[in-house]
Amino acid sequence: MSITGNLLKETARLSYEFLPRTIRNQAQDFTLEKLLQKARKTEFGLHYDFDAILNHTDSTGEFTRRVPLFTYADFHKEWLHKPLNGEKNVIWPGKINYFALSSGTTVDTSKKIPVSDKMIRQFQRTSFQQLAELYEFDLHPKFYNSSVLTVGGSTQLERTKDYLQGDLSGILQKNKSFVFKPFTKPNNGIAKLTDWNEKMEQIIAKAPTWDIGVIAGVPTWVLMLINGIVKTYKLKSIHDIWPNFSLYLHGGVFLDGYREKIEALCGKEIFFQNTLLASEGYFAYQKNVYQKGLNLLLNHGVFYEFLEEKYFSLVNDHRSVKDLPTLNLSQVEEGKNYGLIISTCSGLWRYLIGDVVRFQDLKEFRFDLVGRVSQTLNSAGEHLSVENLNDAINRTATNLGMNIQEFCVYPSKNGNRHNWYIGVNAKVDTRRFEVELNSNLCALNDDYRTLRKYMLKSPKVIALPVEKFYEFLESRNKLGGQHKFARVMNKNQALAWEAFLTRLDL
Repeated sequence: MSITGNLLKETARLSYEFLPRTIRNQAQDFTLEKLLQKARKTEFGLHYDFDAILNHTDSTGEFTRRVPLFTYADFHKEWLHKPLNGEKNVIWPGKINYFALSSGTTVDTSKKIPVSDKMIRQFQRTSFQQLAELYEFDLHPKFYNSSVLTVGGSTQLERTKDYLQGDLSGILQKNKSFVFKPFTKPNNGIAKLTDWNEKMEQIIAKAPTWDIGVIAGVPTWVLMLINGIVKTYKLKSIHDIWPNFSLYLHGGVFLDGYREKIEALCGKEIFFQNTLLASEGYFAYQKNVYQKGLNLLLNHGVFYEFLEEKYFSLVNDHRSVKDLPTLNLSQVEEGKNYGLIISTCSGLWRYLIGDVVRFQDLKEFRFDLVGRVSQTLNSAGEHLSVENLNDAINRTATNLGMNIQEFCVYPSKNGNRHNWYIGVNAKVDTRRFEVELNSNLCALNDDYRTLRKYMLKSPKVIALPVEKFYEFLESRNKLGGQHKFARVMNKNQALAWEAFLTRLDL
């Protein structure tokens, strides 16, 4: 047995035993107080009088009364453009040196999310806490000698006049803690590559020289990589080359359709651990791998609020969200959908991030990530917004001289194709429509264009009389369902839609 492995395992055990145990309201109230104290002398803090909020008997309530809600477009227009122009002490003390690019916004091709030095330390702290909790898995000491392989985009950062920008992984790579550096793969040279094929080839070439215990990344790319390694070296399973591979950290897209395929490439059981790590913060991870759901992190530099589902249509119609009422963690209910709102130690204040969560257990703060307020289509990492979908349909209809009155879309069961249904009272050449639609989607969204090369099949289009859409809507409303036709259907909506079509023999 490795001495180093035993020492690391013991360190994990001790770290786990001393992890903070805090009460829900105390943790969140304390988090908000720390954020307000830290930012009270910033331009934002002075504008909304954080001192008065802190001195109020109900500081949390006063915070929500004084500070409006922000979408990205609103926050960018009113505040974020200043630190992007190099101004200091605007939304957070000092200068923001890093901005993470996050695709899918109506403002630009990418959102630019501030990442403060404080937030970087929070990312590091959360990663260490997550590592410490591996003690619960009772892994072999040799596991603690192995490395973590991160499968993702390029870590190459672009320097502008005032800051560095790029993928969050690049920002974290540049600021990686010395504790983790010896245990992470691939090296900087490979990690910076922008061409996925080249990156995969180099990782596969290095695979026999590495001892990987943890793989982190989007299921699409991880499955492709593991499959490539197994085929290249003619292995029975990935464990023939990485015997200590025990944990897969996934997030960003739903795991359905990928888990069985990954397990089929393994020679022994591995743990699947879900995470909710975004450019805006590390919000949650799955603490019990045998139990579905993510556990909200309460004292990691983020204060949470929740927007009730009845207000989602106002957000999607681009109406003002500034005065929409919100709930705090003590007011939410299990089984209901809420839009996630965050205030962070990077200077995002009452920011509607767009994720939709549904709590399973409020004692353990465990929830499911069920989608996006804006109904983003994201089965494999394509991040197609409703705006992308509408634009693609409109361009396609215009180019083909058609009038598309209704449409809906959802991913196939294995996630490698999008099923489109279009409402049109005319004869349609669906094959021609598929080609044109695919071309427009590629033009509108870089992530989709990339995934069409490697993962996604061409879209499947089915034309229906427009009336069928309205009949479905009426049938759902009778059951207390949706009041607007969902452009991007979730799993339950898609099942109901398919059942409806089956009854119509379509």
